[in-house]
Amino acid sequence: MQRTAKKRAQGARTKRDRTIAQPRGVDAAGMIRQIGKDWAHHWNAGELDELAAAYAVDAVYLPPHHPAVHGRDSIREYLKAPLGHGVSDLAFDVTYIRQQGPVAWDVGTYRMSLPGNDGTRREDHGKYLTVWSRVGKKWLITADAWSSDLPPSR
Repeated sequence: MQRTAKKRAQGARTKRDRTIAQPRGVDAAGMIRQIGKDWAHHWNAGELDELAAAYAVDAVYLPPHHPAVHGRDSIREYLKAPLGHGVSDLAFDVTYIRQQGPVAWDVGTYRMSLPGNDGTRREDHGKYLTVWSRVGKKWLITADAWSSDLPPSR
């Protein structure tokens, strides 16, 4: 059966509308890279509210040697301790960012300065995995895990 020109045009319009509804070409990697830079800046400036704002309401934070922390408010509360202890000079190096529709993941390494009990400082470095979800035009962290490459302290 032959399709009429009108039906072909309607089919083309429907396909185009679906493409518009699911935006392509959104530079997720660039946006996520910038949010990561901003997150490190907010950390180093001790800006707790700005750090927490990067997380989805139902996010999970998976720090080493600690149970999972569920929810933006709990993550905010958890982050007070390391900020208060003087963990500083945080920097990220992104290895790669991948995206599948409204979900993306970011893998890389970090380094930061840790205060010692004797007033000295030492560098910690390790790796991280962050899962992001697109909410409207924003990307929010939905899962955040990291671990040090240094041996456990005694």
